[in-house]
Amino acid sequence: MSNKTIKFNLIHDFPDQIVLPPVPSKKVVPNWFKHISPKVEDDKLGRISSVKRCMPFLDAMTAGYTMLCHMDIIIELKPDGTIHLPYIDRHHEMLVNKWRPIESHPSSQVMGSAFENMKILKYMNPWVIETPKNYSVLFLPCINRLESPIIPLTGLVDSDVYNNVVNIPFLHTDLEPGGKPVLIPAGTPICQVVPVKRDEWSQKITVLGKQELKSVQRMRETMDKDREDYYMKKLHIKKDYN
Repeated sequence: MSNKTIKFNLIHDFPDQIVLPPVPSKKVVPNWFKHISPKVEDDKLGRISSVKRCMPFLDAMTAGYTMLCHMDIIIELKPDGTIHLPYIDRHHEMLVNKWRPIESHPSSQVMGSAFENMKILKYMNPWVIETPKNYSVLFLPCINRLESPIIPLTGLVDSDVYNNVVNIPFLHTDLEPGGKPVLIPAGTPICQVVPVKRDEWSQKITVLGKQELKSVQRMRETMDKDREDYYMKKLHIKKDYN
């Protein structure tokens, strides 16, 4: 397996401010997942494996890299729909004015969508992402992190040729017009970034023949003998993002 490098290039200086870089997603697995027991008791099924032993679930959560908020951000949504970014102190005011961390999208851009009546914010990302030739970057909400009020809109960017920052449009479910300001502390996961190789694909629909069905049946029978660990031990392929 060849090793590929994704580069995160900081485009702006932030005086006297530690800017947390994007990190491999495996480093920001949420505490609730860490605290789940691998085995749980079910009223009907008895002692069974929890989601902690589900490799596809974990592989998705730890795929790629996670972008972290580079500074403390306070967002206030006014009754008229405009946003205001209160300052914490003088230094914070300087940082906000030097590189405004949040902007907003006109609602007219999403008319007819399921979220046309929600305020769409835009995280002004200070990192230019660079990938090898033929690789794009998929920007996703942090996978399986349904507790987060930050919901980025998904996008796929050809980061091998787009030499510019990609700002992240997102919804914040706690933000209400005229409501309390919300705080996004520095280090908060904003979105997940997964490099993907561009290939040409075609679709083919088939009905499995007898031999293929026998092969599926054999695997099913083999898995039934060790259902909890078969995929993990026999089929799972390790993914490395460092």
